[in-house]
Amino acid sequence: MAKRSRKDWAALIKQQPASGLTITAFCRQHKLSNSTFYARKANKAKIKSVTPFVKATVATPTSVITQAQPGEPQQTICLQHQTGLWTFPCSLPASYLLEIIKGLQAC
Repeated sequence: MAKRSRKDWAALIKQQPASGLTITAFCRQHKLSNSTFYARKANKAKIKSVTPFVKATVATPTSVITQAQPGEPQQTICLQHQTGLWTFPCSLPASYLLEIIKGLQAC
């Protein structure tokens, strides 16, 4: 039995209902183990249920300011998450931002 990639498994899982065959018959036809098919299908469902982060974009300023002027807005990092919009200063160390993102993944 050949080792299948994630794309192969995703295609097989999608093909099964369209084939009109029962899972047992489909697995037999494609030389798959029933238990492996069910495990891969369950794993795919778990991956889909995880809330993904939305794509973040960084807006570039129209002019570069070397020193912050009072009253002028500073650049920020914005993360949209199911719990709300999170805004952080660009000066926030990457290691802190990583810890925050890990914490938000648990939500």
